[in-house]
Amino acid sequence: MSPLRLENPMPRSVLKSAPTRRSFFTSLAVVLAGHAVPARGADVEVVSVIEGDRGPGFKPAANVMGAVGPKHVVDFTIAGFTVRDRATGKALRHESQLDFWRQVLPARSLDPSPHANDPWMVYDPLSERWFATVAGTGTGESFLAVSSSADPTQPWRGVSLPVPRVDPGMKIGVDRNGVYLSCANGSANPREALDLYVIPKADAIDPRGPSLARARTLAKVIYAAFPAVNVGPGQTPETPAVLINNEFGGPTCGELYLHRITWSGSRATVSAAQTIPLSRAYAVPRMEGKQPAGGVRLLQSGGRRNNSAFVHGGSVFSCNGAQRTADSRPGVLWYEVRVADGKLLQEGFVDSPDYDLLYPSLAVDSRGNVGIGCTRTSEKEYPSVCVMMRAKDDPAGAMRSPVVAVKGSTAYRHSGVTAMNFSNYSTTCIDPADRDVLWTFQGYANSAADRQWCTAWAAFRFDAKK
Repeated sequence: MSPLRLENPMPRSVLKSAPTRRSFFTSLAVVLAGHAVPARGADVEVVSVIEGDRGPGFKPAANVMGAVGPKHVVDFTIAGFTVRDRATGKALRHESQLDFWRQVLPARSLDPSPHANDPWMVYDPLSERWFATVAGTGTGESFLAVSSSADPTQPWRGVSLPVPRVDPGMKIGVDRNGVYLSCANGSANPREALDLYVIPKADAIDPRGPSLARARTLAKVIYAAFPAVNVGPGQTPETPAVLINNEFGGPTCGELYLHRITWSGSRATVSAAQTIPLSRAYAVPRMEGKQPAGGVRLLQSGGRRNNSAFVHGGSVFSCNGAQRTADSRPGVLWYEVRVADGKLLQEGFVDSPDYDLLYPSLAVDSRGNVGIGCTRTSEKEYPSVCVMMRAKDDPAGAMRSPVVAVKGSTAYRHSGVTAMNFSNYSTTCIDPADRDVLWTFQGYANSAADRQWCTAWAAFRFDAKK
């Protein structure tokens, strides 16, 4: 087993030592390649694994994205839209990205560019709806689709979004009050290079299709700020939504930025950005993950951004890829910020001298335990799905030891290049049927075919018995 480094720079906190590692595989029923494999370790129990989409798609990077509902998991990658039965892993419906959008009602009203980018998806248990976006490269080619129910195999309705004519890199946040779509606006000033398109929740889930009549653009916020997902049952009309971002675009990450979105009836407004210093600056170069012989270097350019944000208990949690120093191995920087006043409550960093942790995302279970999913790889370890957790009562900044949930079997190959962006992001979300379970969707390597990336879902939870 590789040694693990857990850095906790928060004042007055004491880092909990990593528990003794047990065998990875002792108790899991896995829906993977048609046979059962058990898994448990390091205070994390992996309770289900489902094989996901495989490449290639119409672009090299998988852009691993999807969501989990009460009875289904949905892969929403460059390869397409795939609905799976979450109990068996069986694919119930599959279309390419282009065919999915063409079938959204009104039929053939949404026809994205063949080079449409950044598919994104969220399931919202409060409204029992799925939300999906894709970012076009021309006028009228960025779309929103909303499911008609909690069953994603049933019809979807959609609308063309009035967002700027650039590759917007759209992301979705959702809460009790609204649906929030962040997109680049093309400004050269990074502090004003993002717009937030806000739709009242009732309008977004209108059974006749999403209505944009009362939607509005909140312009000129900090580039790459991520709209948080808040699925907590205790929200009120006064509960603010959140945009959070790290110091993205330079050689280091030493501070965070927080915007709050508040509502007055159906009208939303956004605050100025609040700057939140971290305890130190972390290196964020163009990070690379190593593979065994035969595999290309896995670039993590997009993974330097915070590509997930989750609200729980009055705090927003987020994470991004970072390095301890400019020449150390990629790890995961994660943090918790109190929404009310922007106070940094905890900051943690996980890395190892022996392997790379790439494309991280996180969510928080009903008890306040933090879960992170990522891809793990090294010169001796094929790219694998990795998960880790922090117990609610652990010292600030502590994270338990990572667990390989789905082990890679090959190196990812891409002929003609020495390095390739494996994915710009991943997803980790709460299970709407059991809020003490988290799901993560990650890229890994399980094919000898050239340019065929692979993905897998892993459901995991904190193992309180350890």
